[in-house]
Amino acid sequence: MEFVLKDQSIQFTFMGEKYNNGKKNKILKNVKKQVKAEDIMKVGKALSSLQKDAGIQKARLISYSDIQN
Repeated sequence: MEFVLKDQSIQFTFMGEKYNNGKKNKILKNVKKQVKAEDIMKVGKALSSLQKDAGIQKARLISYSDIQN
């Protein structure tokens, strides 16, 4: 048996006083399978800049895999 990667998403957690509890999560779907951590952070920083918040608290790569025989 083996895992076969089917899809990936990124979950960003942004900080800011304007958000409930000081945090806001945003999930972006359909992330390419060979994504680099540096590219993920570039996108997160750009989104943070557009939202005019206090920055990224964390980014999480979420992978969806099937198990095949």
